[in-house]
Amino acid sequence: MKRFGIIGGTFDPIHNAHLYIAYEAKEKLNLDEVIFMPAGVQPLKVNNIITDPGLRYDMVKAAIEHFSEFSVSDYEIEKGGLSFTHETLEYFKNKISTRDKDNELFFITGADCLFSMEKWKEVKKIFSLATLVVFSRGGINKSDMLNRKQMIEEKYNGKIIVLDLKELEISSTDIRNRVHQNKRIDFFVPTRVSDIIYKNRLYR
Repeated sequence: MKRFGIIGGTFDPIHNAHLYIAYEAKEKLNLDEVIFMPAGVQPLKVNNIITDPGLRYDMVKAAIEHFSEFSVSDYEIEKGGLSFTHETLEYFKNKISTRDKDNELFFITGADCLFSMEKWKEVKKIFSLATLVVFSRGGINKSDMLNRKQMIEEKYNGKIIVLDLKELEISSTDIRNRVHQNKRIDFFVPTRVSDIIYKNRLYR
């Protein structure tokens, strides 16, 4: 039996905090592999302007090249249309079950999702397919987060694990703003990611 983690996100761009979160999840949950999943079109963010999916995929691929325990999937990008978490998890559950039906799936995301989850489609199905793993983000009250966690678990008969991680003050929004302002970003992203950003004149 193996344990797989999926960490989804826009990754516009991927940065060092994403890598730290994935690594800590792998270590704390004893995961065999962490799969990065660049988002396709997210239903709750359809009006957001985001970078070409191919470039976002390339940045993730470049960022994880030295981590043998990490991989990247273009499933949501190639699928087309809106991306729903339950569909993504079902795809991967079927994929890993062909290897061993007892393989486990963990979906890793920010704890802010606990406050929007009831807007998601097929929440009960999500919990039937994977264990939800959340990490705290700035601005979220821990007591509120734990209360929300308990409510979601009870309402949807799910299991949620909270990762106790260092909070790194790095955000994709800040990185995009720094590039726009001609400020250095090499403190926050792997070198090959910054190379892709500058070569393609992203965030200008």
